[in-house]
Amino acid sequence: MRPCRCSTFATSACYVTAAIVVVSLGLTSVYLSDVIKYTENSMLLIGAGEIINASTGVTEQECCHQKNMLFLKTHKCGSTSVYHTIVRYGIKKGLKIALPKRGRRMFPKWLLFQRNMVAPFLPDEDRYNILCDHTRYNKAEIDKTLGKGAVRFSIIRDPVNVFESYYKYYKIENRIRVNLTTFYEDPSHYFYLLLKSKSLDLPARNPMMYDFGLEVSDFDNKTVIERKLKSIEKEFDLLMIAKHFDESMILLQQLLCCALDDVVGFKINSRFDNLKEIMNDSLKQKIREWNWADQLLYERFHRIFYTKVQRHGTSKMSKAVSQLQRKREKYKARCVDGINVKNIGKKVKTAKILVYKGNSSDHECQLLLDPKELIWNYMSPISVKQSS
Repeated sequence: MRPCRCSTFATSACYVTAAIVVVSLGLTSVYLSDVIKYTENSMLLIGAGEIINASTGVTEQECCHQKNMLFLKTHKCGSTSVYHTIVRYGIKKGLKIALPKRGRRMFPKWLLFQRNMVAPFLPDEDRYNILCDHTRYNKAEIDKTLGKGAVRFSIIRDPVNVFESYYKYYKIENRIRVNLTTFYEDPSHYFYLLLKSKSLDLPARNPMMYDFGLEVSDFDNKTVIERKLKSIEKEFDLLMIAKHFDESMILLQQLLCCALDDVVGFKINSRFDNLKEIMNDSLKQKIREWNWADQLLYERFHRIFYTKVQRHGTSKMSKAVSQLQRKREKYKARCVDGINVKNIGKKVKTAKILVYKGNSSDHECQLLLDPKELIWNYMSPISVKQSS
C-alpha cells in the first residue's frame, strides 16, 4: 500500500480526521507496524496514509482526492458495475479517460496492455487520468499512460463463480458440446481445444490471473505465480471482493477520498439466479484445483480485504454500507423506470441478464445506467487528432 501522495498536510486536497487511541508515550519506539517516515510536523506516517502524532498520541487519517487511477476490469467479477462508477466519476470531475481505439469494445485481450492501444485523444507524451476498460495488466506501459501517483485497484470473485459465469457467457457447452461437469472430467483436453480455436477473449483457466498479466505458459509455474501475487500486492492499493460489493465500494470511496455519492452505483449485467449452474462440492473442488492460480489470488486478497475492513472498523463499515444502500435506493427511485431482460453471450445469445430501463432525460441517471454511451462524446472535445 502506497501512502497518501499529497505534498503537504496544508493543501486543500488533503483532509485529516482524528480518533483518540491509547498509545504508550515516552518510549524509544512506538509499537505500530509499517512505519515509513517522520514528517515535518513530528508525525509518524504509517500504513495507508494513517498518521500517529508522536506528541499527542492521536491517530489521524490523511485523505487525498485522487484523480489518476487504474481500474483493472476483470472478467466475470461484477466489474461492469465498478466500471460505470469510475466512468461517471471521471466525467463529473472532468478527467481524461483512456479508451480503446474506435471500433473496439475493449483493448486487445490476447496481448498485454500497450500505450499505443489507446485512442489518440492526447499527444503521446501526455498522460490520461483514468484507465478502466478491459485489458491485461502491464505496469510499464500503464505507467506511460497514466499520470504520476495513479492509484490501482481491481475486483475479484470466488473462482468457482467466475468459471461458472465464464462457461455460461461464452457458451462453452455450445462450442465443444460438453457441459460443465464433463469439462472437468478432462479439463486439460478441453482447455487446449479452446485455446487452439483462439475464439475467446481469454483462456478457459485462471481468467483473473490472466487479466493481471500472468501468461498461459506460466499457469503451472509456482515460482512465477508467487512472484506475480507479490507484485500485485505491492502495486495495487485495493482488490475489491465481488461478494462484499458494498463494503468494497466504501473502501474505494476511502481510497479515492471522494463523496459517498461518487461511489453510488447499480449492479449491472447481473444474471437471474435460476440460470446459474447448480454445482455439487466435488465439481466446485475440481474448479478450484484447475484454476489454482486464481484460487491463490482470491484467498490471499480475501484475507487482505478482511484486514482492511477490520482496520476501517466493523461498526463504522456497517453504518457506511447502510448509508450507501439508502442513497442507492434514492437514485433508483429517481432513475429507474423498470427492468428489462436482455439476452447476451458470445456466439449464442441465451445468457439472460437484468437491464435497467432508465430516465434518459436526466444526465445524472444516464451516467449511472450507461455512461459508455456518453464517453466518446465526452472525450471528443479534448481530442487532438482523429482516432483511428
